[in-house]
Amino acid sequence: MNYALLIAIFFTLIPLLHIAFLAFPEKLTIENNENQKKLDIIGTIAIVSSIPGLLALIFFQSINNFLGGVFMALMDIYGLSLVNVETWGFLWGGVSFAMIAGGMFVAKYGVGKNPLKSIMIVNVVSWISCIIFPIQASIILLIIGMVVWMFLMPIAESAEQTVIQNIVPQERQGRVFGFAQSIESSAMPVTAFLVGPLASSIFIPFMTTGKGVEYIGSWFGSGESRGIALVFITAGFVGVIVTVFAWTSKPYKNLTKFYKINISRHLKTES
Repeated sequence: MNYALLIAIFFTLIPLLHIAFLAFPEKLTIENNENQKKLDIIGTIAIVSSIPGLLALIFFQSINNFLGGVFMALMDIYGLSLVNVETWGFLWGGVSFAMIAGGMFVAKYGVGKNPLKSIMIVNVVSWISCIIFPIQASIILLIIGMVVWMFLMPIAESAEQTVIQNIVPQERQGRVFGFAQSIESSAMPVTAFLVGPLASSIFIPFMTTGKGVEYIGSWFGSGESRGIALVFITAGFVGVIVTVFAWTSKPYKNLTKFYKINISRHLKTES
């Protein structure tokens, strides 16, 4: 672990040093002290609430992270039921490049004319892959699912950032980004804490000595790892349902309309 930490620190310092020599010229309206005092937590919530659909987007991403906590808690256990520790570590090292590839895809092609639609499409594909890869105890299916998930993650994050950057005044974006990240990032650890006992008390017994062995064990398989697989599949179905509900909701339509109006204003200003 010492070597792993040293390598991580070294490759973290490189971009920090690079950023230190970059200049970001910006022309912002500097707010006076009176306005700054008003823009506290309550003020930030007021900003977010004033934009139709933005609060709903933040909570939607939080639900995704809430479901994503399932992977934080159970992915290593599931993977190690299929391969040994050395192979699992090697696979993670290779699969991680999918996230870099996703970032490069965004850098080249962007997130589309409607980033909100891109968020929904990416989430539907991600959650469907979450349903498919645990269908059978296969390391190949697991690798494909991991690659899909990690490749799409930067696209979803970039699309959300694009939306916020285009609808929130620039001088207030930092507060909104911080507010959104604090809510979204708090969801995953909560699930990771809860899903372990849930899996061990309900899903694993269901697929080892429970009715699950009788109902679906003949084609799905049985045992502890298949109980964990059932947790992934359940999370996938919930994710698809939540995404479809959000996609057809009124806040999504309102935010899409608001985003397009702001983009049109920016284009007119630049021209």
